[in-house]
Amino acid sequence: MAARDPEREGDRDDWFADVEGTSQPAALDADPASAEDDWLVPAAPAARMQSFPHRTRILVVAGAAVALLIAGLAAGGVFSSGTSKAPPLTTPSVTSPPSTTAAKAGASVPALPAATSKPGDTGSQVKKLQRALKALGYSVGAVDGQYGPTTKEAVASFQHDAGLTADGVFGPKTLDALIRRAGP
Repeated sequence: MAARDPEREGDRDDWFADVEGTSQPAALDADPASAEDDWLVPAAPAARMQSFPHRTRILVVAGAAVALLIAGLAAGGVFSSGTSKAPPLTTPSVTSPPSTTAAKAGASVPALPAATSKPGDTGSQVKKLQRALKALGYSVGAVDGQYGPTTKEAVASFQHDAGLTADGVFGPKTLDALIRRAGP
C-alpha cells in the first residue's frame, strides 16, 4: 500500500466533508453560477417564479395537442360502439352489349340453359346458351351445340358487360347474370 501524503489529501474534494465556517446555502449564494448547478440546494423562490410561465405554456400546448388527438380519433369513429353502419350495397349496372347486332326491343329471349358449362362441352344446354347470347346481341357463330372459341368469346363479352370476371366459363354467377338480364 502506498503511504499517505498529508499535503496532497488537503487538495482532494471531499464531498462528505462539512464546509468549515459557513453553512452550505450561504456559500452557494456567494457564487450564483454554482448555486444554479447544485441540484441539492432548493431553488430560490424568484427562480421558481420565472420558470412558472414557461411550464404553463408547455402544459397548455401539450393539453391542446392531446385534445386535438382525441377529437380526431373520435371523429374517425375509434371510440364508437362495436356496431358499424356498412355502406349500402350497390349492384353494378348492366349496360347493353357493344355489338352492332343488339337485341331488338321487345324481342323475347329463348329458353335459358339450366346448367353451367365450359369450353369443350357439347349438347342441348350449350345450344340454349348460344341462343340466349345471340338473342342478347352477342356473336356466337353457328348455334351448333359446340362450346368452342367463338362461344367462349361471346360468354367472356357477356361477363365483362355484366361486371363479372371475363374468363369465358359459363359458371353459376354468369348463369345468374344471364337470368337477370334476360328477365321476363
